Amino acid sequence: MVDYKLILKEFWTVVKSTAPLILVLFTMKLLLKSPVDSLKQFIFGFVFVLFGLFVFQKGIDMCLVPLGNDVGRSFREIGRPFAGTSSHEIMTTFLIIAACLAIGFASTLVEPALRVVARQAEEVSSGALKSNTLVYATALGCAIGMAVGIAKVLYNLKSAYIFIPIVIVALIVSFFAEDLIIGLAWDCASATTGPVNIPINSAIAIGLASVLPGVDPMRVGFGLVGLTSVCSASTVMLASVLRI
Repeated sequence: MVDYKLILKEFWTVVKSTAPLILVLFTMKLLLKSPVDSLKQFIFGFVFVLFGLFVFQKGIDMCLVPLGNDVGRSFREIGRPFAGTSSHEIMTTFLIIAACLAIGFASTLVEPALRVVARQAEEVSSGALKSNTLVYATALGCAIGMAVGIAKVLYNLKSAYIFIPIVIVALIVSFFAEDLIIGLAWDCASATTGPVNIPINSAIAIGLASVLPGVDPMRVGFGLVGLTSVCSASTVMLASVLRI
């Protein structure tokens, strides 16, 4: 049975979170005496934004988060074909990390914000920076970050053992990258923390951590999003250094 009161409550939450932003921007537009091209178009656009965000967030809650959790919980079964062999644990770990590499890469390509940043960079640079190069370099870094984060979960490692070396690598690469690329690289990395990557990455890590014996999901299940961001910035800067 459909709970209409719950749906209305969730929709009102979207309205409360979105309306202040629209109000501030529209107020600034009026204060700057910038003409409104079409009031009708503005109103319809606002309604589309509200319903679009509501449907999108509802879809994430109903699909991506449960799916990510289920995948994470089921990862231990990925090495079942090798059960009973001496290489069982090694092959299981390898397959889980390989799967997360693929998931991290694919989920980044879906992020709409990353496409926007890459397209703007190509336009501003008059085509010198190819949007596809930025997108794929970012996706590669995100995939590496997710794989490293999942390895942290599998081996129950302290976050400091992972984050400190990766941040050092990012700092070293930044010394060799052009100044304009450094800012762009971190913007691309920030764009990966969107409505697709965050629920998938977090859900998979927490789901996997919850089925591993002796592993605290609260300690190792979080931090994956941060790892993917740092690694994404590093691969974009590295791509510029290698002139890819």
